[in-house]
Amino acid sequence: MRKHAFYWLLLIASLALWQWLDGDEPEAPTARGLGRPDFTASRLYNVSYSEEGLPEYRIYANSMDFYTDSNITRFEQPLILVYPDQLQPVWQITADQAKVLRQQNVAFHDNVVIRNLSRNEYVKDLLTEFVSIDLNQQTMHSDQQVTVLGPSYQLIGTGMDGDLAEETVHLLNDINAVYETLP
Repeated sequence: MRKHAFYWLLLIASLALWQWLDGDEPEAPTARGLGRPDFTASRLYNVSYSEEGLPEYRIYANSMDFYTDSNITRFEQPLILVYPDQLQPVWQITADQAKVLRQQNVAFHDNVVIRNLSRNEYVKDLLTEFVSIDLNQQTMHSDQQVTVLGPSYQLIGTGMDGDLAEETVHLLNDINAVYETLP
């Protein structure tokens, strides 16, 4: 947990220095209810590595705002690649917005797409308006409607629990399924 805190602090310090040196950038818009951000960045790219030096996840975003008082980081148009096996990314997560609440807990909002990048996957895409992902535990949860797309089926349910490392997804309530027969 401390190594992740160190990487976040290093990221924030480098972004602050970069913003301070680059005075030509316009100010980022203020997020509702959070006040003015202490650090901002545009066209963000960050890699988090394991103790063995292998990537655990990569973060891309159009913009990032960090608020020291609330310890909240907000991303616009985030894309995160998750590496459960540390050799090849297995999951790609995109959304309109994301908020990091407790260093490793990321809440994705609006047009969330979780794409399975594995070969011969049973689950191809997960679509929802909200999902919370714990990058440290590699688990995900949503209490919203979730659509699961597979090679020849579509599942729709309310609520979801999933494990990114195990590549499993469990819809919780009101599940409807549509199966296609292949010719």
